[in-house]
Amino acid sequence: MKKLFILVFLFFCLLPSIAFTKKDFSNNQLLCPALLSGFEFISSNKVKVINTDLNKITSINEYYYDVDLELSYINIFSSENNIRDRVYSIELNSLRVDVWTMTGGGFTTREMFPIGNCEFVKINNFLSYIDSLK
Repeated sequence: MKKLFILVFLFFCLLPSIAFTKKDFSNNQLLCPALLSGFEFISSNKVKVINTDLNKITSINEYYYDVDLELSYINIFSSENNIRDRVYSIELNSLRVDVWTMTGGGFTTREMFPIGNCEFVKINNFLSYIDSLK
């Protein structure tokens, strides 16, 4: 009976940490429909970021990404393996997206998409889907 209790206890304690244990997000898409934006992970280290401005003009930029499982973040960089070129950070548990900006005191984050505005989806043509939301 004790062994069963311990197994059940370990299962429920480890379940949240098992949710995001991979560093490769290839073929995953994070959609933020209210802001007509999204992130399409195209390989093990590259992501397409789709942004729509206030004039409903959509732009696509390709960046590099790395997953920090210890801190539960996906960090997106403008150049490969350069921490100083960080552009976005996605918190894995809440899917909050922060943008990194240069301020008088150095680099800092600003919340771009608050908690609850983004979700992982499976869509065949991601860009067309975002365009159809306009």
